[in-house]
Amino acid sequence: WVCFGAHRPRHAVVLSSGTHGVEGYTGSAIQHHALETVLPRLALAPGTALVIQHANNPYGFAWHRRVNEDNVDFNRNFRERFDPTQCPADYEALHDCLNPPDLEPAREAARWARVDAFVAAYGLRRFQQAAVEGQYRYPKGMQFGGHAQTAGTRHLLALVREHLRHAQTVVWLDFHTGLGEFGACELITGAPVADDGYAFSQQVWPAGVKSAAAGESLSTPLNGLLDRGLSAALPAGARFAFAYPEYGTWAPMRVIRAMRADNWLAHHGDRGDATGRAIEAEMLEAFRPGSRDWERRVVASGAALVAQALARLPRART
Repeated sequence: WVCFGAHRPRHAVVLSSGTHGVEGYTGSAIQHHALETVLPRLALAPGTALVIQHANNPYGFAWHRRVNEDNVDFNRNFRERFDPTQCPADYEALHDCLNPPDLEPAREAARWARVDAFVAAYGLRRFQQAAVEGQYRYPKGMQFGGHAQTAGTRHLLALVREHLRHAQTVVWLDFHTGLGEFGACELITGAPVADDGYAFSQQVWPAGVKSAAAGESLSTPLNGLLDRGLSAALPAGARFAFAYPEYGTWAPMRVIRAMRADNWLAHHGDRGDATGRAIEAEMLEAFRPGSRDWERRVVASGAALVAQALARLPRART
């Protein structure tokens, strides 16, 4: 939590990265761009601040995983109550396909045949929902949301309650990758359309913020989201605009396959052998493509979003 300007601001822009570990390269690049090109020219009014929150999930960032050291998806962990039996019915039906104990070719072919049949019957979006919504029953399963708030979750919420306790306006960008067309950006929020923060977010980013909860977004509705936890932690009455800039990489099934293989590797494989190295390399490619054109497009897009956020700070000049 690096704060430029007032340390307990009334008005703040927060840029955060690495909520999903391996996705942190992109958020870090945009944060670096802001520090290098925006901050030297930024005149902050009294009571305002630009905050850089780097690597929300440092373990996942370091090991090229989306989850933390407890196999918890940080962005499914922001909730007050946890039900260890909660698991989407479709996830239960596909549990063995999503969380295989081995990668034996014949058994893998049978598992993927079941997935293909599910997609043919119900569509890719429903499979996406099943795979990534967030479940709380299987600690070693994909998209585990935890049985309690993790240390990282509690730490971030404590930072918010301490440093933003006087905040009247907070504009927050949390950068993500892995969903959408290659290099394209969709701004996503977990807020329902009736939420005051949804309307404020539309004002900050006129291109439009899509509500996953309302089915507007490429993202399906998700459990335990960061923005919902932040909204509850901020002072009552604070205006809160939030967006997950989601940058597309590869096709959805390729990304889900990478996540599935990574989860298998964590519980059954060896990161040091050829299979383990290949899985880690594919995770990196799935969430940070090795394309210079992709990198340039993403940083340029992120810079524009940051500029729009900073325009909400009183009398800030860039």
